[in-house]
Amino acid sequence: MLVPNSSGVTRSINIPFFIVIFFFFLFIANIYFLVRYPLRLSEISNLDRRVYQLNDVITRNDNDLKVIDPSIKKTDEFEATVKEHSKIIEEIEALYKSIKDKRAGRI
Repeated sequence: MLVPNSSGVTRSINIPFFIVIFFFFLFIANIYFLVRYPLRLSEISNLDRRVYQLNDVITRNDNDLKVIDPSIKKTDEFEATVKEHSKIIEEIEALYKSIKDKRAGRI
C-alpha cells in the first residue's frame, strides 16, 4: 500500500527477495565499517603513542651511550695495553726460564 487511509484501489509493490537480502547485507556491512573505523582510529592512536614512547627511550639510550662511550673506548685501550704487557711478561718469563736452565747446567 502506497498511501494509507486513502480511498480507491490498493496497489502493492513486489520487491524481489534477492534485493531484500542484498540491502540487508549492505546494511550489515555498513554497520561493520561504522564500528570498525573508530576501532581502527583507536588502534592507530595507540600505536602512534607507542612509537612516541619508544622514540623517547631510544633518545635516552643514545644520550646514555654518548656519556658511556668514552669510558668504553678507554677500557678497550687499556685492554690492548694489558694484552701487550701480558705478552711481554710471557717473553720475559720464558727468557728467565731459559737463562735459569743454562745456569743450572753449568753448576
